[in-house]
Amino acid sequence: MPNDARGDVLKVWLYAAVSVTLGAWISPLLYNAGKALAEISANKVTNGIIEQIAEICRAADFSKFYEAEILIAACLLFFPWMEWAHARCADAFLGISGPWKARLEDGASTTTLGRRLLVNLRSLWLTCVGFLIMAGLLIIPGIALMCARHSMHSPAGGVFSMALHILAVVVIPAAIMEIFFRGLVMGVFLRSMRPSAALGMSAAFFAIVLSLITAPGLNVADPEATGIGFELLGKSIERFADWKMIVTTFAPLLMLGGVLGYARLRTASLGMPVGLHIGWLAANGLLDTLHQGTVTPGGIRAPENVSLLQQGFIPLVAIVLTAVMVHLLTPHDDSPSDP
Repeated sequence: MPNDARGDVLKVWLYAAVSVTLGAWISPLLYNAGKALAEISANKVTNGIIEQIAEICRAADFSKFYEAEILIAACLLFFPWMEWAHARCADAFLGISGPWKARLEDGASTTTLGRRLLVNLRSLWLTCVGFLIMAGLLIIPGIALMCARHSMHSPAGGVFSMALHILAVVVIPAAIMEIFFRGLVMGVFLRSMRPSAALGMSAAFFAIVLSLITAPGLNVADPEATGIGFELLGKSIERFADWKMIVTTFAPLLMLGGVLGYARLRTASLGMPVGLHIGWLAANGLLDTLHQGTVTPGGIRAPENVSLLQQGFIPLVAIVLTAVMVHLLTPHDDSPSDP
């Protein structure tokens, strides 16, 4: 691996580390501001948007502000990192120069099929196929499990309208994450190492980052204390020593990242990874809501207990079957191969 390529890979990991650290540092400030807004709006008449934000802040605990601040820090550092890590595209996309196209630079790793991302009408079809595969493999056994346990609740407004609401909520986050993780980050890894190594590293990066920035079930005693964000970050890191967390959270994310990366290599497109990711998020949101019966003002209920899909091996089996179907349904000519 050339020194400049090795440096770009290191910059990807540094970007994630700095974003998480900065978010943990500033999260108490965001928490205090959000709770102050909620308190002020409770006694005054405000406009609709402010009232909705205040309602979300009123219901959120510190861990939600922690997650939000890390995402804000990542957004603030995104474009400086794009230039620093040479992640931007060398040509123009739709007449706009700069880092707007999630693909490899011209001349970078163009000899291996499946690396360069293609934008065409087939991508939309691949998105639909990916969604149907992942959502079907998760929802069908999930509903069967709830029926067997008699734990399924009918949400207010009906299942269909609730499912459409959840789907609308998860489409944009899934697309953004795929552009970043499978488009930009995996693109940097692919131009720096063999496809198999890039696939493994991108899956590990995906699983580690999401495990650190999401903190379900974790909270702190005094959310207004100085440096309390680092306490929550420390708790998130300590979870990696818990085998239950590894089995129920990290392992599914690692396998999911591998399948999403493999779909990107097989199809030379982000279409199928986006569809698979939408199916994953929508199925989790739908089953958690059916399992618990209500939806938060933000759209999807934050589980009070462990997610239904993290009980047993449903997600692991579904991801394995998804990988098999991705391999069978995608062109064999685009399969990743080490040079």
